[in-house]
Amino acid sequence: MRARIETEAFGDSSNQAIFMVSGWAMPKDVMHAFASRLSQRFYVVLANLPGISLDEQWISRSRIGPNYDIDALSEQLIEVAPKEAWWIGWSLGGMVSTYVAARRSSQVLGLITLAASPSFIKREEWSHGMAIEDFDAFAEFVDQSPEQGLQRFVMLQAKGAKNERALVKQLQSFLPMKTLNRVALIGGLRLLKSLDVRREWSLLDVPNLHLLGGKDALVSSKTLEQQTDVNPLQQCVVLSNCAHQPFLEEEEACVRHIENFIDANNT
Repeated sequence: MRARIETEAFGDSSNQAIFMVSGWAMPKDVMHAFASRLSQRFYVVLANLPGISLDEQWISRSRIGPNYDIDALSEQLIEVAPKEAWWIGWSLGGMVSTYVAARRSSQVLGLITLAASPSFIKREEWSHGMAIEDFDAFAEFVDQSPEQGLQRFVMLQAKGAKNERALVKQLQSFLPMKTLNRVALIGGLRLLKSLDVRREWSLLDVPNLHLLGGKDALVSSKTLEQQTDVNPLQQCVVLSNCAHQPFLEEEEACVRHIENFIDANNT
């Protein structure tokens, strides 16, 4: 049966494994250089979220609709992940990886999130998310004009970056315009709106590291103020000059934090 999740592997499969999950609307290719760098020491399997791909053949061959039910999505990811791996998730991929790590910890050696928070949306006792009205307006814009919606998303991702213009151009080169799947985009936004993993974050029983950008316009680093001491196995690091994609903006710093974290928690 055809896999629902498109993956790509880097490095020697005999090395310790990392399973990396990309974010909303952004194909795994945006994380290629980062995965390649980590593959110098680890076996890295990089995954797209459902329905997101730059591979026209993959999209044309796939007759399975993208499923963004959180439990179904978790099972789809577990199915293609190495059996013993450190999970790294970016943005929405980090929220989903948190859900998996908390509920299926036997599948996960440890969790690392990049530019992710427990809730993307403002909620009761969670003030640092996006206002629901702003999120709904963006979702409606994506529904009506997916191409323009993705362009706006790129601008938001790069906002606050040290070299914003160059980063916008870099991110635009990865947008899946030829393979755009509106159902996947809307499904991912619905999940992003509904997903609240504050409880899962507090219940994590595996080592967990959270890297955030100090200049991120989408995920505020101030979420750390509400996450301090939530979980005894948790470490949080703010990369003060980064926006929403620290693995592109400060690749070596991210690699160093991740390698040190994994080394310190290997038993």
